[in-house]
Amino acid sequence: MKELICKPIGYIESPYKVRENTPKSGDEYPDQEAVMEILEEYAEAMANMEVGKSYEVLFWFDKINEVKLTVPYRGVGPMMGIFSTHAPYRPNPIGASIIKVTKIEGRRIHFTGVDMMDGTPVLDIKSAN
Repeated sequence: MKELICKPIGYIESPYKVRENTPKSGDEYPDQEAVMEILEEYAEAMANMEVGKSYEVLFWFDKINEVKLTVPYRGVGPMMGIFSTHAPYRPNPIGASIIKVTKIEGRRIHFTGVDMMDGTPVLDIKSAN
């Protein structure tokens, strides 16, 4: 099997410090704001990002060290296959969230729709519009 290597392009500054307090989805607290700081070497890739637009953020569940093939839906519902959920216990712990940009200051992107823990590595950003 081919090995895949990912490098972070930035990191999340989130009010959520522990997994137990982190929302299962960004729509749980839609007005909660966080910041994504992009590394200097990727600053040029932020060209044309706009306040008010939505973006898909791909990130790494770096604090999860186990794989589960089934999980309770949103932590409390019926058991479901991991691929039918947003749960972090994935074979490749990649998360995806849709965020809305509220402000851009240099390499710092302020956004709502946060469901990531503080310090989470960002893998990629894609326009959702």
